[in-house]
Amino acid sequence: MSEADHVWRVTVAEREHEVEIDHSSMTGKILVSVDGEQVGDGRLWFTRKEIDFQVGGVPAKIKVDYAYSGLAAKSSLHLDGRYVEPLR
Repeated sequence: MSEADHVWRVTVAEREHEVEIDHSSMTGKILVSVDGEQVGDGRLWFTRKEIDFQVGGVPAKIKVDYAYSGLAAKSSLHLDGRYVEPLR
């Protein structure tokens, strides 16, 4: 499994894809990659950040929020409007 903060494995059109997000609560920098290729980035500045991209032609969205009074960040993946549980 990747060392990213969060990793999801999803199957789209009978093909498995790995979605990774790496975010830092200290710098606010967010990087999103699909199958090892960066597909989005952004910065988290005191509010929720949403990054839209596609996985195998299907719309996807990463939502990142501050947690624990701003000491950490939490993220979620939504694929075609449905929440996807991260790998643990």
